[in-house]
Amino acid sequence: RQEGLLTIDTLAVGVARLGQKSQKIVFGKLNELLLVDFGEPLHSLVICGEIHPLESEILEYYRVKSEDMTYIDEEEDNDNEDNDHVN
Repeated sequence: RQEGLLTIDTLAVGVARLGQKSQKIVFGKLNELLLVDFGEPLHSLVICGEIHPLESEILEYYRVKSEDMTYIDEEEDNDNEDNDHVN
C-alpha cells in the first residue's frame, strides 16, 4: 500500500555500528541518507516524527555533510527525482 507516509523529504537518522569506535550517525532527509556510505553492518534507520527543539539542536550536529555522501551518476540521479515516495 502506498499511502504516502514516507517521502523523500522525511527526516531520519541513519546509524551504523553504534557504540563501536567506527560508529556512524547521520541525520537528514531520506533522499540524502540514500547517498551516505554507512560502511559495514550493523545498520539502523530511525524515522523522525515531531521533533522537539532540543532534539533538533542535537540532530543538527549529525546533519549529513557532503563528505558523507557517495555520488551516483547523473542519469540515475534524474531517475530518482521522478520518484516522490520511498518504496
